[in-house]
Amino acid sequence: MKRMKALLCMLLLLLTGCGGGLGSTESRSMLEQEATAAIETAATEELPEGAITDVSGSFVYTGKLEQIGDDDNGYIQVPLGWMEFHEEGVEGMVQYSDATGKNIVTLEHYEGIDYQSAAENMRYYLSENQKIEGLTGSTTTIGGYDALQLYCHYADGYFLVIWFAQDPADAASSYYIAMEFDNDHQYVVACSSTFQSTEDYHAQNG
Repeated sequence: MKRMKALLCMLLLLLTGCGGGLGSTESRSMLEQEATAAIETAATEELPEGAITDVSGSFVYTGKLEQIGDDDNGYIQVPLGWMEFHEEGVEGMVQYSDATGKNIVTLEHYEGIDYQSAAENMRYYLSENQKIEGLTGSTTTIGGYDALQLYCHYADGYFLVIWFAQDPADAASSYYIAMEFDNDHQYVVACSSTFQSTEDYHAQNG
């Protein structure tokens, strides 16, 4: 929990220009220039009925799901039984965790901050964190939206995957989707395929 709180607080500082992130057009595109090749299409093996998978096909979830999110931060589905929580000192976002409080999904929306800038600022912050290992970035999609992905793990064994997706209603704004999980909960990455912007969620659900 402390990891996610520190991460979110630092990101807010970086995005508001107080944290010394990389802000030039050249540095904003650095993540894309260094990105790995496009993620492979979903695995050809047939999935069990009702299963979901991420865009790479590497993570599969076969259990029941529940919808979370709001009009400020977008929508996503998470495993049934995950619970809403609010970290002290962190406001304005949607966060859910499993019963342990250690496996976490977070949604947030950044008005007036494009997804390339948001991703590059986070990349800079994570690269300076000595507790972070194996930081990689790639261009991808999440729920069909253009996105940049950051992946890393902590020295204590927890993994972190973050997506910054372009807001289809405003290219100058972006969505932040983060998943922090241990080795036994990697399947939560499959839930990334259910992400929807606020506009598209209401277009589909009325």
